[in-house]
Amino acid sequence: MENSFVNIATEWRVIRLIILAIVLVGFARAGWIVFWLLRYITRGAGDLKFDNIWERIRGFVIYVIGQKRVIAEPAGILHLFIFWGFIALQVETIEYLIRGAVWNFHFSAIVGTGVYNVLLFTQDMVAAIILGALFLLTVRRFVFKPKHVVVSLDALWINLMIAGLMVTKFLANGAEIAFTVPSLDMVTLAPGAFAELGHDPRWTPIALFFARGIRALGGGIGTEGMYWFYHVNYAIHVLIVAFFANYIPQGKHLHLIGAMPNIFFRKLAPYGALNPLDMEDENVESFGAGRVEDLHWKQLLNTYACTECGRCEHYCPAYNTGKPLNPMMIIHKIKDHIRDKGEYDLKQGHDDADEKFEMLTGSVITREELWACTTCGACVANCPVFIEHVDTIVDMRRYLALMEADFGTELSRTFRNMENNSNPWGISSSYRGDWAEEMNIPLLSELEEPPEYLFWVGCAGSFDDRQKKVSRAFAKIMRAAGVSFAILGEQESCTGDPARRLGNEYLYWMLATTNIEVLNGFNVTKIVTTCPHCFHTIGKEYPQLGGHYQVLHHTELLNELILEGRLNMRGTGHMKVTYHDSCYANRWANEYENPRDVLQAVSGIELVEMDLNKKQSFCCGAGGGRMWMEEDIGKRVNVERTDQALAVKPDAIAVACPFCLTMFDDGLKSRDVTDMPLFDIAELVADNLVEDEDLEPSTLDIAPDVAAAE
Repeated sequence: MENSFVNIATEWRVIRLIILAIVLVGFARAGWIVFWLLRYITRGAGDLKFDNIWERIRGFVIYVIGQKRVIAEPAGILHLFIFWGFIALQVETIEYLIRGAVWNFHFSAIVGTGVYNVLLFTQDMVAAIILGALFLLTVRRFVFKPKHVVVSLDALWINLMIAGLMVTKFLANGAEIAFTVPSLDMVTLAPGAFAELGHDPRWTPIALFFARGIRALGGGIGTEGMYWFYHVNYAIHVLIVAFFANYIPQGKHLHLIGAMPNIFFRKLAPYGALNPLDMEDENVESFGAGRVEDLHWKQLLNTYACTECGRCEHYCPAYNTGKPLNPMMIIHKIKDHIRDKGEYDLKQGHDDADEKFEMLTGSVITREELWACTTCGACVANCPVFIEHVDTIVDMRRYLALMEADFGTELSRTFRNMENNSNPWGISSSYRGDWAEEMNIPLLSELEEPPEYLFWVGCAGSFDDRQKKVSRAFAKIMRAAGVSFAILGEQESCTGDPARRLGNEYLYWMLATTNIEVLNGFNVTKIVTTCPHCFHTIGKEYPQLGGHYQVLHHTELLNELILEGRLNMRGTGHMKVTYHDSCYANRWANEYENPRDVLQAVSGIELVEMDLNKKQSFCCGAGGGRMWMEEDIGKRVNVERTDQALAVKPDAIAVACPFCLTMFDDGLKSRDVTDMPLFDIAELVADNLVEDEDLEPSTLDIAPDVAAAE
């Protein structure tokens, strides 16, 4: 029997070496695949930069190791267990591979038995947790499937392979204990009985459980049989590892390779600021992204990072109202195009790829998909791996607008109005200050010394009749609080936000540089505005052109004034108010508390939240230039958001954006709701000011059916 066992052991040494060779070849092949995938994305524009290295390391720790964005939703906790467990088990995988050449190798020889026992206990527990998490994820994905979860056999196959790794680990470890340790009675186990095993089996309770089962069920096969059983499971385990390494870069789990560098190299520019174009560079022959090579290399890396979690489409207002746009599919179409074109021209060496393959913009990604985006940022904010969908979509819009002039008659009229009259409405700039008649608000040009704030009124605040009331209300509040401010009047122009989001970077550049010249000429340093789009563009994107200012959204200044005790307000009667988060004042600013604090500072207000709020808020439908485009596919976004607001049965709806005000007004009319108060937060505050005799009484009537409490 002893000679027979020796012969079997000798045979398995040869087999283990063969398996190890197969695994190493498998890893080499996987590395070759990854090499070419990386080669494909190097065709993208821009250079690899390691700026802000400590911030990048910090982000890697928080978002990769800590999985902060992944666990933002409940199912992410399961992913966290699998991620951490997978990392913990790699030590054992390395040990298994070493055993392919050196039988009976244990890391205890390096770290000591005590540390090794703890390590194996951790791995034992982690593997069990992974199996449980896999079961729950599989049930969630295939049985109780949320709407946004993508059902794919690829995901099922991955789950089965991971489960196979865990099961073969337990079976191999259990068999090793069974044929190595003379007695599995751990109470009477003599010291040194497990020396050959390398660890105390009591530290691996699950593997010990399997060992007892193997010994009980395999009593007839003896030590040789258990030895065979160990090696069969060992072989299956390491071969799955090799197969997994080759499968990952070619399937859904490519994100295991792409996500970590994508997070490390994430965009650190001001959140939501679009990538700049140099409109004065005479050497540039094409603007925007028409071909896949026109995108930045980081945008191409984005496509390798996608986890297919579906969060982007789950929160996308366009997708959820039946539009052609699906943010996740935009990313996947680009990924497939990168691979197909890259393999053809880089790997196979053809030089006619541009003629053979369709243009990215307008063909691979359709015009209808691109124009449906509201640039609300819900996809970006909720993506666990920092994919920047909006930048990519706007770069392709730039190609359509600047190189193809493919934007339809609606936008053609809007662009013409902005170019000729510096506003989308096409109204003469001479009327910009008319909203402030009889309020005696100074023009900046009339002052010898600049005031504390420039009140940037914006196009809507200057020309839209409804938003003019908000401008007057906010000016009244600043007066009551003793804030020093002035306006530009006809010297103010559109910030260019609609043009930029619609891809017309040249028009944006014209308007922005003009505004910056005016602002710098007056030595403006602090700006406050009621328009989130002006707030975002001046504060985050004008610095790209040399305009550096401290810009406040009016909800921030209102909250400051209230906290400083500079506003004396009475209260309303009890009124349930639901607040709609502005995409540009809230989500892109990552600021959600100022408007809520202001609302709750008014006595009598009860804040009721919509189901989708804050980071997950649903766009009103006007962003990204959609304010000036018809919406003729699917349900109107503003109607959907209005329905969401009405679902919580509020007494009033509050907003903090002129576009949102317009879209909700239209949404309420479409639902024949005529008695629902709709107001900007500034109007609520102004209507509840306790005024001195020298201040005009409030004429606002935002809640006619609610008696004001004295």
